[in-house]
Amino acid sequence: MAAATPSSSADKVSFALNWVPYGLHLGPYVAEAKGFYEENGIEIEIFRGFGSGDTTKRVGTGGADFGMADASSVIIGYSKGLPVKMVAMVLDKSSDAIYYLKDSGIESVKDLPGRTLGAAAGEASLNLMSAFGQGAGIDVSKIKVVNMTPPAKIPSLIAGSVDSIVTFVTEEPTILEAAKAAGKSIGKFMFADFGVDRYAMTILANDSLIETNPDLVKRVLDATMRGYAWARDNPAEAVELFAKKFPESSSELVASQFEITLDLMITDLAKAHGLGYIDEEKMAKTIDLIGSFTTFEKDVKPEDVYTISYLPKIPASGK
Repeated sequence: MAAATPSSSADKVSFALNWVPYGLHLGPYVAEAKGFYEENGIEIEIFRGFGSGDTTKRVGTGGADFGMADASSVIIGYSKGLPVKMVAMVLDKSSDAIYYLKDSGIESVKDLPGRTLGAAAGEASLNLMSAFGQGAGIDVSKIKVVNMTPPAKIPSLIAGSVDSIVTFVTEEPTILEAAKAAGKSIGKFMFADFGVDRYAMTILANDSLIETNPDLVKRVLDATMRGYAWARDNPAEAVELFAKKFPESSSELVASQFEITLDLMITDLAKAHGLGYIDEEKMAKTIDLIGSFTTFEKDVKPEDVYTISYLPKIPASGK
């Protein structure tokens, strides 16, 4: 995990997250706090995102140099002409899940048809509902989708305004904390348990940047993935560093979110090939899955949407 050689003067780099900073994002924030970007000759600016689709568009149009976004958004963005490519995988396993109120009468997936589901319009997990339904053996067209903004989903679930919501499993600690405070019990259905395993959260860059400044891509990935590796080996200290930057955050929640992140990050593929690795066969399956619910505006092949040529060799297992 040796740092790349710093350039003579720091390169200013903008890094857009997929959403507000939380446990999923310890990697870049630890890399910033520990000076990994600085060691690699980078002056980093990390800022919040407004959904994976927005981040993909920002990177594709030059509004950010790098970003974190769901793989489905990158694939769809590329098909629409955005010059973007995944350069590292953060969540190697599908993070999509449905959370439900146990007192709503839902006990199994067979109980979902006829119930209400809170979701943000166009979000990746919602788009995958048909594939989830196939694996679960249910007619998802009979689930009543209630469109709402992302911040409204958890409060709506706890208030009983909807029977269930669809979201990423990294949000589970927040959901459970809110449920505990309200005296409610929550259950969940992981999409991956019903055959929907796909690439999820990824780091992406603009094609032009990759082509014109590959050394910068290497240095950014080296620092970022070292950040994740350091946080993996020093989780308590990583959460403390995050809390110093975001004192309003709950350290307990951030720690729980990062624990879930590691579970989805350190898979058998990662153990075999290192953090951030992207497998061509799995990417092809992910593209096919995304193509099952959306019409691509142009053909999409694995090599069009990802490269691991600039990924550092960092073992998935640490201390």
